[in-house]
Amino acid sequence: MKIPQLILPENPNFSCGPTRKPDGWSLNKLNKKFLGRYHRSCDVKKYIDDIISTIRRILKVPNDHDLKILPGSATGAMESVIWSFLGKEEVSSIIYDYWGITWNEALKKKNLKTDSRISLDGTIPPLEKIPNNNDILLVWTGTSTGMSINQLDEISIEHQGLVICDLTSATFINDIPWKKIDVSVFSWQKALGSEAQHGMITISPKAKERLNKDNKIPKIMDIANHDYLINTPSLLSISDLELCLKLYQKRGTLKENQKICKENKKIIDSWIDKNNFVKKFAKKKKYEALSSVYLIFNKEINYEKLFDFLFKKKIAFDIRNYRKAPKGIRIWIGPTIKKNDLIALTNWLDWCFKNLKLR
Repeated sequence: MKIPQLILPENPNFSCGPTRKPDGWSLNKLNKKFLGRYHRSCDVKKYIDDIISTIRRILKVPNDHDLKILPGSATGAMESVIWSFLGKEEVSSIIYDYWGITWNEALKKKNLKTDSRISLDGTIPPLEKIPNNNDILLVWTGTSTGMSINQLDEISIEHQGLVICDLTSATFINDIPWKKIDVSVFSWQKALGSEAQHGMITISPKAKERLNKDNKIPKIMDIANHDYLINTPSLLSISDLELCLKLYQKRGTLKENQKICKENKKIIDSWIDKNNFVKKFAKKKKYEALSSVYLIFNKEINYEKLFDFLFKKKIAFDIRNYRKAPKGIRIWIGPTIKKNDLIALTNWLDWCFKNLKLR
């Protein structure tokens, strides 16, 4: 089989997390000043606090919301939230992706009373008629389905229960209505292209009143007794975060980074409209994610052959579906992804569909 002389992507990293490193990133540019230092030293603590303050300013997190670093990426942060805040009220669990399933299973392991609203067919479950006292737990953007809530209009700012949100694939990309969210978690591995390792949590004044001070909570999840950092952080990861924050700001404001995502999305949308091999899993445009796309095949194909070819030819790494989702293609289209790389990828996918004898 003759392989065409199509242009290869400059960077074949299209993973939905960890994502492609941003332009300008280099190991040589990492701040090495604090490597090998004690994380509670005054100057190291100030270094970390300054980075947290930078994140607060960039994301416009209200000053009356706590902002903390937790271990274990967003997964560890959400597990800590479930242990530290929930149990007093029933939890309305909004599920339209596979991370929503994961959090719902964690609620059940703790024997919490749940109102599970599940939709895994490309639609969003109803957000209406949630009891006012119920806590609400949801994922803002689910890369496993390429879908996003995109707003919280259906949830009143007067809602009495806690509103808890996994913002991992939304922070630094979406406009977040912080005043409607009592607790959120996210990591650094998505829009920033930084390392995962640590998670972050925001806590509203209302949520602080709910903090569980039960001494039976495992130390690593005990947010109530979180004075500075629960465990020793990776200062190498934090140095990487510092660099990625600088490069994120260099690319532009939140508005400019949203513009990049929208332009990337247009490339994918235009390509999908012109081929008969794939379609979006999301059934309504209003719920399509701004940072990722998940496509399912219109017909059964030799799935492994396709991804093996893309990998060996260094056309695309890590674009197969999330492991629990139906077979398909999952592509990150966030602000570190270049338009020309997406165009090259779609050209190669067209060639593969027509020439690889995938059926």
